[in-house]
Amino acid sequence: MCNNAFIRVKAKILPVMENTGISMGGFYHICSDGNSSAVLFRNESDFKAAMNRLAICTLHRPVEIYAFVLMGNHFHIVGRFASEDDGFAYAIEFKRLTGKYTTDVYQEKASLSRLPVKVLPIHDADYLRTVIAYVVKNPTKARMEMFYDYPWSSGSLYFSSRSKVPDLGTVKLADLGAKQRRQLCRSRRDLPDGWLFKDGIILPQNYVAAAAVEQLYRTTKSYMYYLSMNKDEEIERDYGDWNTLQLPDAELRIARMVLSREMFGTDNIRDLSAPDRLRLARRLRRKYLCSKKQIARIVMLPYEYLMKAL
Repeated sequence: MCNNAFIRVKAKILPVMENTGISMGGFYHICSDGNSSAVLFRNESDFKAAMNRLAICTLHRPVEIYAFVLMGNHFHIVGRFASEDDGFAYAIEFKRLTGKYTTDVYQEKASLSRLPVKVLPIHDADYLRTVIAYVVKNPTKARMEMFYDYPWSSGSLYFSSRSKVPDLGTVKLADLGAKQRRQLCRSRRDLPDGWLFKDGIILPQNYVAAAAVEQLYRTTKSYMYYLSMNKDEEIERDYGDWNTLQLPDAELRIARMVLSREMFGTDNIRDLSAPDRLRLARRLRRKYLCSKKQIARIVMLPYEYLMKAL
């Protein structure tokens, strides 16, 4: 993978999500490699600065942040953007500002420039709920803290008074002088006067669409249900291989022929109907963790169809 690489896949605009009133389309999961050896955020100051970058990046273009989490060596952001290009640009800007911070503070530009970041479309309401839950419970899965106590995420905002009632000790950015704002936020951008600020952090309730997330889940019970589900493997499989390592097509075609013979009694892909090819694609996906694009080639199905079905 080349330096500064981003991966994106076009998302289609889909209908209004069932029973939510929220129109689908423009939702993306932005994530960096959780297996990376690079340390992005080393201490409390790094995390605070990153929280502020998340907020500042929302001012560059139309965006709604639905969920995020910052871990020591990676991050996840779920957002809704006006266009695919806006989602991609948000990811680039957050990475650029993070790289600038790392360079200024630690003089380690090269290590971050090689950090791969993916921009993955979210096509339906159920998967959006699943991805948000996956992002929120990252700290719990890592046995660090319960998701609602972890300070570097949006996990404390949903179905909680924290998204509606300001914390004690908060101040409005309007109450700070221009120099104070620049020093605290490391930015010269004009920030909304009404944004709340505490302990060096632009509070996430200023820019996270917590009410929309609650509308998406509808009830606390539904939210907790998705948090309790274990679909980590399914989501992480959608990342593909961060190092873009995969079986060569020739070897995967041989594997396809063997599986097809086992499942359908023929090794000729042209003998299989579309539903049978989809079943074969799912087996290949589970067994070899191939990208959806590669599987689409191997089983001779349209990539757009496979994106929705797998």
